[in-house]
Amino acid sequence: MRSNPMQQLNNLTIRKTMDTVEINKSIMELNHKKEKLQNEVDDIEAQINFLACMRERQRMTDDEKSGQSLFDQMFGG
Repeated sequence: MRSNPMQQLNNLTIRKTMDTVEINKSIMELNHKKEKLQNEVDDIEAQINFLACMRERQRMTDDEKSGQSLFDQMFGG
């Protein structure tokens, strides 16, 4: 379950009296964290796509084998 954004902000050193420099620093930290998480998501998506391609190649190979098997059954190969 996702926590409230304000609760997440409390994990940073956020105060009501922050100056612009401190706010910018916190924004940079959040952007860096977001970029790292996006890289993780991209890596996971690449792995999923790789496995999906492997599955498709395997299906094609299985189909070819079953087609060859049917050919052998029909024509005594």
